[in-house]
Amino acid sequence: MNENEPVPSSYYDTHKNWTNEPTAADKHVYEVFASNIVVLVQLLDDYKTMMSPDVYERLFSSLLALSRLLGEYEDDWSQEYPTP
Repeated sequence: MNENEPVPSSYYDTHKNWTNEPTAADKHVYEVFASNIVVLVQLLDDYKTMMSPDVYERLFSSLLALSRLLGEYEDDWSQEYPTP
């Protein structure tokens, strides 16, 4: 693996490596991703009938996986750092 390439996410899953104390950058990037997933899902929904089934399904399943991942961080971070 090239040193400029990120470690595969499966590495973090296997080693149960989760950030418990998010940085300001972690929180900012999380918020941008989370809010834009809604936009992307709506876009897919709007064009579903015009899209090739394989393209639609792959994009939708990728967004679903990303959404679940973000949800895991949100659940953990909200327990550790409740919003006032």
